[in-house]
Amino acid sequence: MESFSVKISRLDYEIINRVRKLREKNGISQRELSELMHLSKSFVGKVEALGQPDKYSIRHLTLIAKALKLNSIYEILPNFIPDEDIIEIKYKKVSKKNKDGTKSKQLEERIIDIQAI
Repeated sequence: MESFSVKISRLDYEIINRVRKLREKNGISQRELSELMHLSKSFVGKVEALGQPDKYSIRHLTLIAKALKLNSIYEILPNFIPDEDIIEIKYKKVSKKNKDGTKSKQLEERIIDIQAI
């Protein structure tokens, strides 16, 4: 299967992962979070997709915190200072699994490797 690669700020990557975990913990879909943030329905999905250039901005942190009913935007930020500025993520696209275990036509990204640049 074909692999892909993307360069991204380590801080962006950590924030995206943190928001995804908080969103999933609260049972909120990408579309629902986008709507709660009063943005286009596909915004969060684009941010979470490695192959898309969309990322959260400082403005979005407040919108996310309000939408997820957090006490502070600090809950979105990592609790460490990343050693690296830019990382390269190698990933592949694989079929999602349906509830019955069969392959879906939808694809998801699986990370193969992350390297500091």
